[in-house]
Amino acid sequence: MYNGRDKHRKTNGFRISNGVGISAITSQGDGLLLISALILTALGLVMVYSASGFVAAKYDKGDWFFFFRQLRFTIIGLGAMLLGAKCNVYFYKKWIKTVLLAFCVVMLLQLWLAPVIGGTKRWIDLWFFRLQTSEVARCLVIIYLARVLTDTPEVIQRLNKQMGKVLGIVIIPVVLTALQPDFSSSMIMVLVAGLVLFVGGLKQKHLIVICVTIISLASILIRINSYMYERLMKFFQPLIQGGVIDYQILQSLLGIGRGGFFGVGLGQGKQKMLFLPEPHTDFIFSIIAEEIGLIGVTFLITAIFVLILRSCKMLQKQPDRYKFLLGTGLAGSLTVYALVNMYVATGIFPVTGIPLPFISSGGTSLVISLWSVGVLWNLSRNTGDYL
Repeated sequence: MYNGRDKHRKTNGFRISNGVGISAITSQGDGLLLISALILTALGLVMVYSASGFVAAKYDKGDWFFFFRQLRFTIIGLGAMLLGAKCNVYFYKKWIKTVLLAFCVVMLLQLWLAPVIGGTKRWIDLWFFRLQTSEVARCLVIIYLARVLTDTPEVIQRLNKQMGKVLGIVIIPVVLTALQPDFSSSMIMVLVAGLVLFVGGLKQKHLIVICVTIISLASILIRINSYMYERLMKFFQPLIQGGVIDYQILQSLLGIGRGGFFGVGLGQGKQKMLFLPEPHTDFIFSIIAEEIGLIGVTFLITAIFVLILRSCKMLQKQPDRYKFLLGTGLAGSLTVYALVNMYVATGIFPVTGIPLPFISSGGTSLVISLWSVGVLWNLSRNTGDYL
């Protein structure tokens, strides 16, 4: 829960400060935030190339196809990170309610007009890349809640009509995401929104009521959706009936076990030879474990841990309520996505299409992750806690 002093400044303009070089950026804010994100992004480029060769051949593409696509996304993402680092964070909140509702209209139209890819309608084709709307919607929800809980903190003190309006606006993109269908992303959106509400002052008893309601609705949705129900049953079947473990998890665990301590060597993995579905996206953690072993996994987890630890340390010293809530939501999103992806790869969670931040092949995830780090660096300038 936020206990810092609220130094909210009514600054809604877009401001770019002087000095945009790397040295200027790292000297003004927490350099470890940027360094860890850049290291992860570089590792992602290497592993996307290593993991995607057989997938590229499957689609009659060259060996370097996914690498150059990820490189293009990286360039866009670095621009987004610079924008997040230099743009005044109060600029986001001025029209956030209007923007969020307008984006919900876009998501509604998406259900009718967007192309079906892999049995879902999760993406909108833009001229330069394919946009996954749930990623953007999650960020808009975070900004919206940060604004509401800063300007009207009393709105979540009671379960009444006012709280219902706030939660109703949040629920709209959650439902639209679930209808795409993208149930895992919608649940992560709920989890991150719950985190922001809790640290923003939502009472524990109210949080319990909301959680029970959401879990009940989610259970009904899973039961009536045959695809989600079958996937969940495949995950629990070995525990309940001693059945065969899910194929994707089995292949993922085989790759992780094969890697051992040092790995089989970069580019030498076998699971990416189409034994493991989506080796360059959802299961890239398994390829890392197989090819560069426990050493590589330790390096990856350490870089993620440093990024999250520095974010938490910065947020503890954040004197501004709006910035604290905004940073909590963004750091929480990166943490949840990383944990869920690794939990799926190691068989702890059922299979979901959640990317590993900075690492997995995919444009929207990478751009949003780098933008989030830029915003977190921006917030670190208020704490004086940086390299």
